[in-house]
Amino acid sequence: MSKQGYLSLPPRDSPAPNPSRNIQRRRISFRFLSVLISICIFISLSQHHRFVGNNVLHFDESIGDKASSEFSWESITPQESFEFVPCFASFQCARLSVPLNWNATAEQRENGPHAAIAVIKLPAKVPVTDPRYGGPILLNPGGPGESGVFQTLGDGKSLQSILDNSLEPGSPESDSSSGKYFDILSFDPRGVNNTTPSLKCFIDAFNQQAWLLGLPDYGLLWHSETTIGMEWAKAEALGASCSYGEGDHGILRYLNTAQTVEDILQIVEQHGKWRELEAARLLSAAKAVDQEATREILERTAYRPGKELIQYWGMSYGTIIGSTFAAMHPDRVGRLVIDGVVDPADHYTGAWLTQLQDSDMIISKHCEYCFQAGPEECPLYTGTSPADIEARFTSILATLEQNPIAIPVAPSLDGVSSGPAIVTYGDLHLNLLSGMYFPFAMAEKLFEILLAVESRNTSSPALVEIVSQKQAILNPFATGPAPYVSGFGPFQAISCMDSGGPTNLTREEFHEFVAILHSQGRWISRSWARNKLACLGYTSEPAWRPSLDFRTQEWANTSHPLLIIGNTHDTVTPIRNARRVATLFPGSVVLQQDSQGHCSHSIPSLCTAQVVREYFQTGELPHEGAVCEPAVRPFIGCNKGSEAGRGECTFSSPEETRLWETMVDLADPFGLRS
Repeated sequence: MSKQGYLSLPPRDSPAPNPSRNIQRRRISFRFLSVLISICIFISLSQHHRFVGNNVLHFDESIGDKASSEFSWESITPQESFEFVPCFASFQCARLSVPLNWNATAEQRENGPHAAIAVIKLPAKVPVTDPRYGGPILLNPGGPGESGVFQTLGDGKSLQSILDNSLEPGSPESDSSSGKYFDILSFDPRGVNNTTPSLKCFIDAFNQQAWLLGLPDYGLLWHSETTIGMEWAKAEALGASCSYGEGDHGILRYLNTAQTVEDILQIVEQHGKWRELEAARLLSAAKAVDQEATREILERTAYRPGKELIQYWGMSYGTIIGSTFAAMHPDRVGRLVIDGVVDPADHYTGAWLTQLQDSDMIISKHCEYCFQAGPEECPLYTGTSPADIEARFTSILATLEQNPIAIPVAPSLDGVSSGPAIVTYGDLHLNLLSGMYFPFAMAEKLFEILLAVESRNTSSPALVEIVSQKQAILNPFATGPAPYVSGFGPFQAISCMDSGGPTNLTREEFHEFVAILHSQGRWISRSWARNKLACLGYTSEPAWRPSLDFRTQEWANTSHPLLIIGNTHDTVTPIRNARRVATLFPGSVVLQQDSQGHCSHSIPSLCTAQVVREYFQTGELPHEGAVCEPAVRPFIGCNKGSEAGRGECTFSSPEETRLWETMVDLADPFGLRS
């Protein structure tokens, strides 16, 4: 699917920093490096980056102007109904008390242990009494283990711009029938970030940082029995640590997806109850509302117990939550978008064999675009075909794997000295993944880095920055609680509980698995193979794991069909998954975005944004076989439909321009292309 340092994070409620531009550049680098480290340490993502997956870490949510440093989640008393309080400047927060085990008896649910779900909302631009109020759209950025709170803080306003009616509610053209305006609502699932009880896998920040430093370079993975043994033991140690002291009332046995789905249903129910109360409050405060208008408002906003419908957009692992919700509660689907689809049958069996089938094509397509753009736009342009560029690309990485680059002590881009150090295959593997997951932001930068590696110029800014990135994520004064990192426990725990708990995986089976993964995707398979080790060290089984056979055709007739989105070449969720899941929910439609990267936000596409907006506004689905083109392609620049070529893209209307700017903010939130 997640923003500053990796382990040198400020306390959760520390004052917001006011960085200079140079420090901001370092934060940009930290954020991507942090995302990529977690991708490589057990991630199905999404995050991509900030939308899918992306939200890999817990960061101080008082970043920039998006939050208030005065807010603390601990200041909110968990309640069984919503009592929102102002938080982070323009947001509202609540902690919803839910039973730890939804499958317990009614008495146990009432009197037994509870979890407190951290919920955040960006309010709609109109009050609930306005006929244009569209209700909440729930988000999940993926993972498993990514923070919906952080996604909403980072991307909520951009996503709201995509989903809302294109007219501002107060504009002269807008009237009571001009379209809907939505709340953007998300939450931290069980075991994630601000939701309690927490899953604790490290006793403090120092020990977590020591763990990070002990991770081997990706160039070493799976080449020897020694390396496999080390990775095996580390996975066992992490699983045992996450399980330590959990018992029956810890979160571990209750953080699987089925329990989270019931939390979501409770969020939907309780928000319906809140809507009714909020409408009554606003009406009582109004000076003059005629009886007929009051009756219509009360009727429109009335809470419908057991009949409230979900509106949801889930990315990456968030598609598992979405498809599971649709399977368990098909009659409660109002609108449901799953974007970057994980195969639920594969996920719930812990197979990890339906993710990489299209990943190698991403590099092939990048080389194709490089060739089309020519030497002026692409630094690795060479030869007479895209295949020649891909051969050069491969050779650079193969050479680096055998011959790391020695970097002496040198000032980094912000003037802070770093080194001595080496640039390894592992460093480039992280940048390789960034270019594959987030091509709009990072594909061109990846090729620039590879050119610097090929020249082995130890003073080049690209290599010096790689070294400074690695050193900047470390905190020599790491103390206090370990900061939240999804790849250091929550990802594994949720994945493991979803697949049933402890594994009997053997070394021989793991060898076969690694070989299969490599045949599916040579570029990602090294880091992806770690996912198979997620259950090592765990001894507990989930308290409740309903039987959901996602191999069955036509699993459920939902109350409204799903919109299912897939990229032509997705890094870890091939479009074949989207097409297969569509067969499980009759009437659902697959929208193909003809681009590379993970989830639709990885490359701006006005077409996709317009389809998603129409679906949430009216329920209308695209036609079968619909394909959306991206607005841009790496190296080539703007596609037809805007002013083709490099430079600023231009569009036919102010609304298209606004939508483009919003999509750019999602695909490249820190301006890495500039």
